[in-house]
Amino acid sequence: MALPVLFAVDDDPDALSRLQDALRTRYGNSYGVETERSVQAALSRLQGHAESGIEVALLLADQWMPGTTGVEFLAEAGLLHPHARRLLMIDVGDVSAERPIAQAMTLNQLEFYFGKQWESPEEELYPVTGEALRRWALTRRPRYEKAKVVGDSPRARAIHRMLERNNVTSGLYAPDSPAARHLIRQHDIDTDRLPAIVLYDGRVVTDPTDQELAGALGGSTAPGSGTYDVAIVGAGPAGLAAAVYAGSEGLRLVAVESDNVGGQAGASAKIRNYLGFPWGISGLELAERAGRQAAQVGAELVVTRPVTALRSEGLDRVVTLSNGAEIRSRTVIVATGATYRRLDVPGIDALVDAGVFYGAAVTDVQVLEDANVYIVGGGNSAGQAAAHLAAAGARVGLLVRRDSLAATMTDYLVREIGGSANIDVLFNTQVASVIGEQRLRGLVLVDTKSGTERRVEAEALYVYTGATPHTDWLDGVVARDRWGYILTGSDVPADTGERDEPPRSPLLLETSVPGVFAAGDARSGSVKRVAAAVGEGSTAVLMVREYLKAIG
Repeated sequence: MALPVLFAVDDDPDALSRLQDALRTRYGNSYGVETERSVQAALSRLQGHAESGIEVALLLADQWMPGTTGVEFLAEAGLLHPHARRLLMIDVGDVSAERPIAQAMTLNQLEFYFGKQWESPEEELYPVTGEALRRWALTRRPRYEKAKVVGDSPRARAIHRMLERNNVTSGLYAPDSPAARHLIRQHDIDTDRLPAIVLYDGRVVTDPTDQELAGALGGSTAPGSGTYDVAIVGAGPAGLAAAVYAGSEGLRLVAVESDNVGGQAGASAKIRNYLGFPWGISGLELAERAGRQAAQVGAELVVTRPVTALRSEGLDRVVTLSNGAEIRSRTVIVATGATYRRLDVPGIDALVDAGVFYGAAVTDVQVLEDANVYIVGGGNSAGQAAAHLAAAGARVGLLVRRDSLAATMTDYLVREIGGSANIDVLFNTQVASVIGEQRLRGLVLVDTKSGTERRVEAEALYVYTGATPHTDWLDGVVARDRWGYILTGSDVPADTGERDEPPRSPLLLETSVPGVFAAGDARSGSVKRVAAAVGEGSTAVLMVREYLKAIG
């Protein structure tokens, strides 16, 4: 079997020779290293590899080459080898490459870049190629499976999804497959009681509940006894940050998560703008790292247990779990997050973070100058995004289900949008389908009145169709706004909730119930970004400290 290939193209023969030698020195035993000076020759050879089934792991290209750019080459080569990681080479100090790099990374045309000059390849080259190969191998190389799920029922598939969402490497095996038949014989599995999960140590769990499976894998599904200093509900970015900081402060804490550690962010293929990760990081990996940190500082994590109720008993706050178990704590941080409403459009899920963005603040306006950008939504968030992008030079199409903006958008925004030459408001229009494989390339729009469809080019699609906070279990307990988000601080009405004696105003992230705090997407007025949620989670711990000091 042919080795996977590291493929580089650069019209500079000396630079290409140095790169080739460095790649062969480090990776020659496990990968083939191929180079070309001509883009045309490179594409021809890559076409041949694609037809022959030879896998390309990395594509490396110099940015400035005769007749084309590295970004353009990588976009075309990426269509031939969609699983290859794409790396751009630039001269150190080449500021002219900054804009095309930023745009390419925003639109998922590029994953990495590095400077060509180095005294030693360990300085510039190997750290980047090593990370690129690690990410390639995560999806293209066999993995050690901690759990093998035998079955093809909806329950078997649900178990497999739950394991993967919680970063438990697993495989799904249809009962009639050779691999499953081997497992059935080896472990004497009763095929009338599928699904069966074969664990890493040889144990077999048959048709388990989520709690039974979590327990078999070493997870805790029940809280400890006694009173905690803080109970954290939700283990997304805000909850995990709160757990890390509370543990670091020496507080006794428990965090409860009903679904997957990492929350909605854990499902993100790439979080691009989180501080300290210039190549981005997957939500799953960020959650796994944060979970390890929380465990290292002594956080208890209870999984697969939804929280159903919250009540006060004197200075204690009591959290009730779905199985009736209770957690007694002096304070509570609610970090249950929110779920964004998704478009029911074929193929769109594969392009999330590759040109399709849900509920995102438009932070990449400069790199979208001259780009065709579409926005779904008729509210203020959609209007503000449209105005922001148009001011930066993007061509914006605002897709609105209704035949007017008057009922859903403030008047000043309606006037601003109407006065912009760069914004085209398309009423009674929805997205019927998306075009593109690795990245968004276009949309099919449908006029909901006439049924007429048309194709448009699109580099980015921002969706502002709202979100649903996970706060129903707090109905009648803490004050919420009309959409269900939790009110905190000065937003808490004076005539709601419990009151301390002597009376005091709620702290910044405190709810209408003293000692109960909210952080992250479930909180009214929060910025719906991972970094903001992490900041709120850590800040909530400072509020907890202040509250605990006050009550003694």
